[in-house]
Amino acid sequence: MAGAQRPGRPAAHRQQTVTGALYVDLGDNSRPPRARYECVLCRTTEGPVTGVNDVTAFTATVRAVHRARCAVLQEHRS
Repeated sequence: MAGAQRPGRPAAHRQQTVTGALYVDLGDNSRPPRARYECVLCRTTEGPVTGVNDVTAFTATVRAVHRARCAVLQEHRS
């Protein structure tokens, strides 16, 4: 059957491009957790933040927050 999907094989997928990297260090007994986000497009860094609560909030929102203010993404949006 031409064009039929085979079980266990994903359908054809779009090429994906990395636009940012989220780095999280979970810490240990001697240091608290910390996180930072680096945008590959505009070459800026968000963070770093430290502490359990700050890292939790940061990792949940940083991608959306940065996308809203990234100069490179704003240029392509117009």
